[in-house]
Amino acid sequence: MRILLISWEYPPNVVGGMGKHVADLAPALAGQITDDGPLYVDVLTTRFSGGAPEEQVNEFLTLHRVDVPPIDPLDHYNSVVEGNQWLTAYAEQLGERLTYDLIHTHDWLVAKTGIALKHRWKTPLITTIHATERGRHQGHLPSETSWQIDRLEGQSCFESWNAIACSTFMQHELQNYFGVPESKTVVIPNGINIEEMTRCPEGQRTLLRQRYAPEGEHLLLYVGRIVHEKGLHVLIRAMPRILADYPNTRLLVVGKNGEKYWPLAYELNVEKSINFLGFVSDDERDCLYAIVDAAIFPSLYEPFGIVALEAMAAGASVIASSVGGLAEVVHHKENGLTIYPNDAMSIVWAVNQLFANPAAAESRRHRAQAEVEEKYAWRHIAQRTAALYNEVVRERRNTEWQ
Repeated sequence: MRILLISWEYPPNVVGGMGKHVADLAPALAGQITDDGPLYVDVLTTRFSGGAPEEQVNEFLTLHRVDVPPIDPLDHYNSVVEGNQWLTAYAEQLGERLTYDLIHTHDWLVAKTGIALKHRWKTPLITTIHATERGRHQGHLPSETSWQIDRLEGQSCFESWNAIACSTFMQHELQNYFGVPESKTVVIPNGINIEEMTRCPEGQRTLLRQRYAPEGEHLLLYVGRIVHEKGLHVLIRAMPRILADYPNTRLLVVGKNGEKYWPLAYELNVEKSINFLGFVSDDERDCLYAIVDAAIFPSLYEPFGIVALEAMAAGASVIASSVGGLAEVVHHKENGLTIYPNDAMSIVWAVNQLFANPAAAESRRHRAQAEVEEKYAWRHIAQRTAALYNEVVRERRNTEWQ
């Protein structure tokens, strides 16, 4: 079996969790045994930040990076649509020498290409929806661009043989927003590379503790995009009360453009207790997870929350909003602590719980690591995805396509 996996993002062009997801999923899928023998995966993606135009990773996995016009920030939607024309043209050339049994797209960014190829080749399309535009804006569509994205998300689901949702929460969003039948949606969660998350050497941990906690400070960590829906502003608003109870506490913020929250930190007089670290490498992020007292994810909207899984795998205690997919991963007082979304005092309560009972925190932390290994290792996710491919390909062979 050969599939064409299409994603706007793939290393080194990674903006958010989708690019990381595809980069981990593709090699885990490649070589899986299907009803038709080993699975061959061709990844079609854009090329903004380097990487070879074509790369043969191994016998079963090939990367194809296509140069597309740069995105116009003032015309984001139409810029992406134009880029899809370039991806489609390249894929059609691939189709002249290769036969694909299935097309698998990721999010609206490559939906136009997936839909065009589906009809050209009469090949079934699967789409993974990582988040929805309506969900990101708490049910609203604030602009014409948002309306356009929302319509394309709905069209992508309609055109797909099956839609993959990363959580039951996302499955319900697809049903409620786009009328996608439950029978057409399949829940397959994100995965995690556990070995990578536990690789921080002891020497590096010691150096980071000396840098950020030279006097034995409590360390809290935020990792994520610096956008409203991730709730960093709520965490910063919790800091005055946290510091009132535990003055020897420091918050580390990982994410590009975190300095946009400097004015809020100054307004609350907590700027001396917050380090805005900006972008950090994956290695340094994993080491930070290993040294902090807790990783906090105060999201207002979160379809899944891969960062919470990463923190759990790396051995961090996790505090997370009970919202969306996060609520399906973090279970209160079992493998972490959950908080009310958009509620600073709920964060204060959780931090107090964590610091007041370190033995319970340690028990939750160990349970979380075990659950990640059992449920979210990429080998399990790849097996479930390949099983879906098998099912769709079998159905296609018994379907007349006019």
